[in-house]
Amino acid sequence: MMKLFIILTIISAINIFCQSERLTKDLENGYAWIRMEAPAQYYSTSKNTYLSSILERYRLTGEKYPEIASLGCKEEIEKLYEDGKSGEISMSDIVRKIDDYYSKDNKMIVPIVFAYCYTIKKISGANDAELDEYERQVMEFCKK
Repeated sequence: MMKLFIILTIISAINIFCQSERLTKDLENGYAWIRMEAPAQYYSTSKNTYLSSILERYRLTGEKYPEIASLGCKEEIEKLYEDGKSGEISMSDIVRKIDDYYSKDNKMIVPIVFAYCYTIKKISGANDAELDEYERQVMEFCKK
């Protein structure tokens, strides 16, 4: 009975500590993104569902992110629509690109919404200097 109590206590402690790294400034980050994978399911849709909620938020609020407006990507999304490229991009493409983004450990603290915007900026044609500057601003936001 005591062993069971100790095991349950350890599991609870691990879960408590894991929760804190999932958020950066109350926004889900790369650690949360990775945890959305469902290894038991061959076709997991957790990441697609999360991204769909971001897109719905853009549509409903016009990208009124209270977190920090300057780090959004509304202009780039509109550019993709105007250029007729939005139909060429699938949700699974974006998921793969965000997975690639989070493949570097130093980016795990970046909130998912900003990794998404980085991806959209890249797809819409931002050059390396613009992407580097965007990442610098995002990292500065994460560290404040």
